[in-house]
Amino acid sequence: MENQIEDNEVTLEYFASEHGKAEERAETAEDQLRASRFRIQQLLNQINARGEAVDANIELPPSWGEFTDWCDTNLAGRVVLSSKARRGVRSPAYRDVAQVARCLLWLANDCRDRRMSGGGTIREEVIEEGIRNAYCGGDKYNTGWQGQKYTVDWHIKTGGNTRDPALCLRIYHFWDEISQQIIIDDMPAHRRTGAS
Repeated sequence: MENQIEDNEVTLEYFASEHGKAEERAETAEDQLRASRFRIQQLLNQINARGEAVDANIELPPSWGEFTDWCDTNLAGRVVLSSKARRGVRSPAYRDVAQVARCLLWLANDCRDRRMSGGGTIREEVIEEGIRNAYCGGDKYNTGWQGQKYTVDWHIKTGGNTRDPALCLRIYHFWDEISQQIIIDDMPAHRRTGAS
């Protein structure tokens, strides 16, 4: 019985030590992430101060297969795809990959800049012909992100009144004040909700 108690104490000490190490690694990772975000914003500000467009020479992804990597590489620190959005772009019915990429560039630049500077409304903002950013209204919903609860209350959408997945684009997004990023919660299809 004493040996079992000693073994249990040793096991508990081991797990307590491992837990402490894991917490320390997590804190270090969060500090590095904050520093990286700050550095990305510094570089973006320097590019803008020179009068250059951040994404002027960016190549759009040619296919859905390259879309998530393109987002991770080109939109880092500005726009993030949630796991749900990543699943949504694996093999969607919506065909125009370049159009979706241009919409995310609008989010990364115009929308994010306005959010950060308080520079006016993004309601009913025309992104390009036939596509606008709109308040979700009755289609808004709650989601979890990085351990926090958020309301997804905006979506980029195609005009017209079609639910044909090949023609109907929806990019559901919200602003994360903590990370200063636009989070894409779901895309590119219309979500089924109580209002839809």
